[in-house]
Amino acid sequence: MADSDLAELRKQCITSLYLCTDNVSKYLDNEKEAEFTKLKSYVEGYCLQEAQQDVAIQALEKAKRETDNSNVDTLQDRFTANLSSMAGKRLNVKNHPYMIELTKRYQKGQEQARQNLEESDLAITESLDQHIDPITKRPISDPVKNTVCGHVYERESIINLIKRKSSTKCPVAGCGNRGPILPQHLISDEELKFRMTLTQHSTMIHERSVTNLDDTM
Repeated sequence: MADSDLAELRKQCITSLYLCTDNVSKYLDNEKEAEFTKLKSYVEGYCLQEAQQDVAIQALEKAKRETDNSNVDTLQDRFTANLSSMAGKRLNVKNHPYMIELTKRYQKGQEQARQNLEESDLAITESLDQHIDPITKRPISDPVKNTVCGHVYERESIINLIKRKSSTKCPVAGCGNRGPILPQHLISDEELKFRMTLTQHSTMIHERSVTNLDDTM
């Protein structure tokens, strides 16, 4: 296989490793650092191959300039000597463009993951704000809906309010229903119960993800 074909294949492999790094930094939790270390070692290997190839080409060109091309043995000796003297100075791959790009993509993926978590946290908070009982101003755990106006209350608080005052009206500010709330107007809000369960589950996952992300930083 020609050197140009090897170089192209190497670039394709590097691109695949970049994509893997994007996914690792965005979606993994506990194993993020370990997987990134593996990916980094693979990229370092490709960087080393490319650096070795570059050094070999430069050593050969230098040997050709210093030697009569008709003397193959002398050319080989000069090439070996030049390769030995140049290798130690030019095979440091830490600042190789491939390594710099890999680190940049990993850091960008982590930032996007953190931003997604923050947006998720905001969405959860906004969702929870919608489940506040208008009477007690506390989160609703057993929601009932007023079939007349559609507003939702905590079952116990609205029932107690009706018992104390039979002419109780909807306690939601600005409600257009001017009539009293009757027990037969109240039905269990099963849809809201289901959404609340999903929200609680999402909150648990979010908190676990935040903890794992902080552990990797």
